[in-house]
Amino acid sequence: MSRKVFFFGLLVAGLLIFSLYRAKYGAKDTAAELMAVEAQIEEAQREKALLETELAHMSRRDWIEEYARKELGMAPPKPGQMANEGDLDEVVGPPVTTLQVMSVSSEAADTADTDEDAGKAAEAPR
Repeated sequence: MSRKVFFFGLLVAGLLIFSLYRAKYGAKDTAAELMAVEAQIEEAQREKALLETELAHMSRRDWIEEYARKELGMAPPKPGQMANEGDLDEVVGPPVTTLQVMSVSSEAADTADTDEDAGKAAEAPR
């Protein structure tokens, strides 16, 4: 019986040593992963700060005007290009207030349907 207890104790001690070994290296791996994630977070924060700086720079009115003038060929509006609200009817035309509905006679609709059916039959593979 003492031999069985000895081997059982040896087995338990071996399992404890193996578990301790796995826990030690598991903790090291977890610490390495944690450091990698923290480095990614720091990099993302630096990138965010850079993007916010670029946004602040590109949102400036003088930069937008300069870009529009140089790259897009735009210029400040001339007085002749501006229109008052009362002048819009002359410039654009009167507003459309009603829609005109087109009526299609039944003969024209039947003719259109037969033309479509004939076109589909001609396109069908043989």
